Amino acid sequence: MRNIIINTALCCLLAFAALWQSCKKESKDVQIPLKVEQYFPNSGKAGTLVTIKGTGLPTDRNNVKVYFGSQQATLVSTQEQKLIVQAPVEGTTGAVTIRVGDQTTEVGNYTYQSLSVRDALPANGPAGASIRIVGEGFSSLKQPAVVTINGKTASIVSASDTAIVAEIPQDAGNGPIVVEVEGKTSTGPNFRYQSITTAQPLTGGTGTRVVIKGQGFESLAAQNKVTFNGLAAIVEEASAEQLIVIAPPQLKTGVLAVTINGQQITGPTFTVVPPPVIVAVTPLSGPAGTRMTIDGLNFSTNITENVVTLNNKPIPVKTASGHALTLEIPAGIGSGELKLAVNGQEVAGPAFKEQTLGISSILPDNGLAGSEITIKGTGFSNVPTENIVTFNGLTATVTSVNTNGTELMVKVPAGVTTGNITVTRGPLKAESPERFRRAGVTTLAGGPGDPLITAATSSIVVDTKGNVYVNGYFHIVKITPQGNTSLFAGNIQQPGATNGTGTAARFKSIKGLTIDENDNLYISDDYTIRKITPAAVVSNYATLSVQMNNICLDKQYNLYGTSGHGGITKLYPSGETEKVVYNLVNDKCRPAVDTKGTLYYSPDMFDSRIVRVPSTIMFTMMGYQDGLLSNAAMMDGTVALQFDTKGRLFIMDPKNYAIRRVDFAAARVSSPMKLANNRGFADGSFTEAMIGSVTDMAIDNQGVIYLLDASNQAVRKVFVQ
Repeated sequence: MRNIIINTALCCLLAFAALWQSCKKESKDVQIPLKVEQYFPNSGKAGTLVTIKGTGLPTDRNNVKVYFGSQQATLVSTQEQKLIVQAPVEGTTGAVTIRVGDQTTEVGNYTYQSLSVRDALPANGPAGASIRIVGEGFSSLKQPAVVTINGKTASIVSASDTAIVAEIPQDAGNGPIVVEVEGKTSTGPNFRYQSITTAQPLTGGTGTRVVIKGQGFESLAAQNKVTFNGLAAIVEEASAEQLIVIAPPQLKTGVLAVTINGQQITGPTFTVVPPPVIVAVTPLSGPAGTRMTIDGLNFSTNITENVVTLNNKPIPVKTASGHALTLEIPAGIGSGELKLAVNGQEVAGPAFKEQTLGISSILPDNGLAGSEITIKGTGFSNVPTENIVTFNGLTATVTSVNTNGTELMVKVPAGVTTGNITVTRGPLKAESPERFRRAGVTTLAGGPGDPLITAATSSIVVDTKGNVYVNGYFHIVKITPQGNTSLFAGNIQQPGATNGTGTAARFKSIKGLTIDENDNLYISDDYTIRKITPAAVVSNYATLSVQMNNICLDKQYNLYGTSGHGGITKLYPSGETEKVVYNLVNDKCRPAVDTKGTLYYSPDMFDSRIVRVPSTIMFTMMGYQDGLLSNAAMMDGTVALQFDTKGRLFIMDPKNYAIRRVDFAAARVSSPMKLANNRGFADGSFTEAMIGSVTDMAIDNQGVIYLLDASNQAVRKVFVQ
């Protein structure tokens, strides 16, 4: 039994060995079919070296023979994809053949003549690049040589009997290089034409996936060098007509280029843009079919370049602008995080819930305690008390619901702060797509007929403790944070030029008012700058040769004052003065200085423009438009410029009933306050409030804005957050 097992095993082993040997033999017998792709030159004298390129060419010299007619050529070199042979002396014009064993393959015809194109370098390149063609017989006394590449005539830069330098023609394509002299032609190697026809997208940043289309690329990714403004990119995929590349780190705007075999093709400019910013998503919950809007910055106007996913599932974008995208929630999307990628730059957004309850908008999106707002959405209960509404955690009163459960009327609760609104119905909870802003206008002090805050008031400032100061012609009024008013300095009816404390002092004609970080007031009073300490001690600070009107201070205690046709004068702490603006300026508008000492002013009360010294012009268009600073529009009649603690410029735009804010870092303009109503006197949200003729504006350290409403003889307090 044991012998039977051993014999059986030996038989199996022998059979396996025989099978393996057979497979090995078969694998050796597998050959790549012989195929000639090109040969050059196709003419020349005896002894000319001819290159034959293709696949399946044998590397064993003993297994291959090349014939020119009936004469065998000398093999100079044998490689897997290239043979080099020497045209035999006894050869005749005619066919060139390769014989491998008993198989004969025709290469093409060879002409024995003096004209011969032996090689050309480079073998690839774009239009306009130079190519050097070497050979012999290029010169002629009758007519110059003609060079074509793939049948298209190339311009000759220089020529000799053995070399020609030519320029690659536009759209040459791939094909042979041919030289013609006195009716004779010689074909050299094939030239590969390279060009970039398109590259998309042309905006983005690090990680952006760019598709480059053209011709003449290498099929192996590593053989294509792609750069963005000189920085090497990763080539992800490659074919002869398309490259897919990933934009590199530390990218800057610049030209995109592809280099192959040392030859560079220059493409279009790739512009680096910031990643997208999601400001708001509306709504944050709802059923399938809900129309969603994504508001923000740096979106692409090309729909396909904005990729939105929800719960890691893509959602097609319906419409796209630089700041808004719209889409429709598909069925079965589920709940999860929303993400937006613009040209490969991805940003995460808020979570979305697929449910029947959702908030699409809140109108208005700002207000104060007691204001009424409308919440629009889906899935609200028709019974008001079944809808629990909170403002940043504070429960509000629902006053009514429409019949189809899509609108709630709600009263803003006392103590409201800026934050999200939520609506809860049973187990479902929906969140507002944007925060409700505790924003609106209240009256801090005064009103029509007020005895201290007169219609002649022109300037307003606020100190570090929240006390507000305004001026009349001959007096200064102090208003506490609680709204209590008192005569701080001067006398309402008695002018003069007397220094002293409080009401003992007299002023001749107050034009402007400013304040330093130590709460000292500075008054432009006729041709004198007066100083008032927090203890109301009045003294002369400087006597001037010009009359200043609206004034402001910079961080170095340099004082700037407007003088109409006299421009703007700078008063140094030493008492010296310097004219810094010679043009006409708007005397009704307070100028402003940023932390770097750059001056901003309004050039004319009938002009919408704001000038940044020395010559930058903003708001060249008259009207009303937020957005990019370069496209923003504002009305004329500007009355105040102020910087907040974050370096943003606030502008009182009275004819638009708006406060404009310039964010220089983002180069954008917004309106933290835009009133819906025209002139009047009413407190409330921005849709309810009314103001009169505003003459100045101040901002405290908390970002609260104070307006001097001269025609209503009041100080209005504006909450914007």
